[in-house]
Amino acid sequence: MRRWTPGIVAGIAVSLLAVPATFAHAEDAEVQTTAAREPATVTVPIRTMNTPDRTGQNGILTVKVGKSAPISVMVDTGIVGLVLFEKPTSAKPAGVEATTYLQGNKLPGKLFTAPVTIGGVTTTAPVAIQYVDTDSSYISQWKNRGISGIIGLGDGDGGRMTNILKSMPGALGLRWSLHFERTITSGSPRQGALVLGAEPPVDVKMHFQLPFVGLDVNGARMWNDHDADGCWTFGTVPEQCVPTWFDSGFTVMRVIGRNFWRVPHTTTDLLRPGTRVKLAAGSSAFYGHDFVAGRQGSRNLARVITKGSPAINTGNSFYFDYTLTYDQVLGTISLSDPKGK
Repeated sequence: MRRWTPGIVAGIAVSLLAVPATFAHAEDAEVQTTAAREPATVTVPIRTMNTPDRTGQNGILTVKVGKSAPISVMVDTGIVGLVLFEKPTSAKPAGVEATTYLQGNKLPGKLFTAPVTIGGVTTTAPVAIQYVDTDSSYISQWKNRGISGIIGLGDGDGGRMTNILKSMPGALGLRWSLHFERTITSGSPRQGALVLGAEPPVDVKMHFQLPFVGLDVNGARMWNDHDADGCWTFGTVPEQCVPTWFDSGFTVMRVIGRNFWRVPHTTTDLLRPGTRVKLAAGSSAFYGHDFVAGRQGSRNLARVITKGSPAINTGNSFYFDYTLTYDQVLGTISLSDPKGK
């Protein structure tokens, strides 16, 4: 407990009394006005659409770049920054090239800068945006469905590219949550949400601490979201704790590493349907999530790659099953039940 000495208290009281009443009232009024202008939270709808290859579903967000008309972008926590498939007409060329990796492909592009608006809220300053001009079949499939880019909400080091949410005003960029809704048809009215300035979740099922990796080009904290402390079991194979990566872009879980050779899988390297999978946060004494492997993307489909260093990319099924809350100050990811469930 902090202890206050009489001298300190008296000094504070004198300082407060010395402030002219009119000045104090004016200052309070300005603070209240500023607080009124900045909402505590902003909820932005996320619609869901089938992925082009039909292996699952992805979350789609509407954003505005500069003064241009709104565009639709796929939400991907696996990369950092806004990547556009069409040259932005309301952005300033930065004269710099950059590279993005999508689906294992290296995509070079050029950087632009512009303020970005999400849910009616605009970044406090222009942010870096990458334009990729490519004939990639993966990107062409998205363009054919009216998707103009990918918004990377990863929390790690993106070089010149940054997580745009961290540039939102006030507390809106300090914590956010993400949830997708599964849809039966493309016209389903069910929608998920991105919540800027999200409140700390109450009913937390799992809580993961991320390693700190430094500050981005704007001075915001970065955390290695490819290294959450996840402990996994697959069927009867003993538990293994490996770097875990919650990725809202992939529709298929990836179990990677030479030490997963005992995990049951098919001749096509899919996790054998019927295998029970369990996940616990590294600091937890119990499993917070489990499912039975199947053949549905964004739900229970997983691929086993028995080479390289051990790691697990969860795919985006977790974003449908839970609300994931990211705390940019503390470097944590919390999984909780979506509202209404």
